[in-house]
Amino acid sequence: MKLGQNFSFWWLLTIAGGILICLGFFCLVSPLNAYILLVHYSGITILLNGILLIMVSYNVSYKLKEKGWLQSESVIDILFGACLLFNPFMTFIAFPFLVGPWMMAKGFLKMLAALKLKNIRGLPFIFVAGFLSVVFGILIIHNPLNRAAGITIITGFFGLLMGILYLFDSIRYKKYAETLDLLL
Repeated sequence: MKLGQNFSFWWLLTIAGGILICLGFFCLVSPLNAYILLVHYSGITILLNGILLIMVSYNVSYKLKEKGWLQSESVIDILFGACLLFNPFMTFIAFPFLVGPWMMAKGFLKMLAALKLKNIRGLPFIFVAGFLSVVFGILIIHNPLNRAAGITIITGFFGLLMGILYLFDSIRYKKYAETLDLLL
């Protein structure tokens, strides 16, 4: 089912932004409980995001340059989501070493896409989202606070920043027929 050229995905950015802001607050308010929930649900969430990106990529066939980047990002999400989902014990122990590289890989992909795709709206926002993902991925791997609570505090700040960025972009792109699907 093709949604066509006039279908807009701005509302997905709004939902993602709201979820990220809620996640950020929860991680900052209750870090230890948030760590347990992050370990438990992150695989499902990342896997669903990969599936969503595949669906979006097949519905943006009129944006051929963007389609390949979305499909690449969906493969990263599906691989890391499956790793987290199908081995919960390993995920609990090695969470930062699985989530950190995932964030960095997505971040580098977004930054590269922002540099390669020159004719779509919002390239600075794609680049900033990618840069923030790389920075927070490095911080999670090299956790300066050396505890599970430190990982969730870093995740909380990342969630707040990305959530605000997503909400801002969803408002900006609501009025355009061509939305910034790559930011998802």
